[in-house]
Amino acid sequence: MYFLSKFTWSNIMPELPEVETVTNALNLSIKNLIIRRVMIYRSDLRINVSKNMNQFCEGARILYVKRRAKFGQIYLDNNYVIVFHLGMSGRMIIEKLHSFKKKTHDHLYFDLECSGQKEQSIRLIYNDPRRFGFINIYKNNSNQFKNIFKNIGPEPFSDNFNASELHKKFKKKSTSVKAALLNQKLVAGLGNIYVSEALFASFISPKKIVSNLSLVKLTKLVSQIKQVLIKAIEAGGSTIQDHKNIDGKIGYFQNYFLVYGREGKKCKNKKCDSKIKRIIQNGRSTFYCPTCQK
Repeated sequence: MYFLSKFTWSNIMPELPEVETVTNALNLSIKNLIIRRVMIYRSDLRINVSKNMNQFCEGARILYVKRRAKFGQIYLDNNYVIVFHLGMSGRMIIEKLHSFKKKTHDHLYFDLECSGQKEQSIRLIYNDPRRFGFINIYKNNSNQFKNIFKNIGPEPFSDNFNASELHKKFKKKSTSVKAALLNQKLVAGLGNIYVSEALFASFISPKKIVSNLSLVKLTKLVSQIKQVLIKAIEAGGSTIQDHKNIDGKIGYFQNYFLVYGREGKKCKNKKCDSKIKRIIQNGRSTFYCPTCQK
């Protein structure tokens, strides 16, 4: 028997699609721009902002922006990398410098410009009401930089994330498939929402013990994880509480949830009349169809 506390939409951390949406938009907006000024208004985030942020950023050109797991990485031409994590409520925002207005919970500003075009300057803002995220700068490939990512598994879209590898790793393991997929050491970037959705699409119970999953089932699961993530990225992620893109637009994948947040509602499988159930696994809400998912 599971104890079910009242489900709320609080404490939703951005997962891979939300971070991918942000980093893709940043890459289009700030790639090749020069950081002219850094202003730190609050440094006591989850990890304290480096006192050397200004020194290592100002004058550097932004080479590109990418995502690793649930982290964003802004690569500079001086061999430094700005790493950020959005936590529960963090946002990266871009505004025109000439029309900028300070907002509550703005913690860092980066003033950016195209070389010699000050009239087109923009401001990149890190805003985080709960301060559960962080933003900091690291020497590329330094031990400090590598330590952030040393315990993170392969990306879901990489060749290293495949059914054969999972089948090997799951032998003699007694954990549930839901718990296994939330382990960032196994695969990077997955969270509660997209694991729940992928398991439903694969017709696999979240309670299923991983050692009991066949290679055929795992092949289906890996495929569905990738498909769900692709659809979510195309939709701009899921905006349940705080997630917005750099221009303030929300994601809309939440409109296509099949199980997540749908406790007590009819299963969307046309051949099924069951209702979606919610249980607690490892302190997290799990949504599934007890008829479709075995």
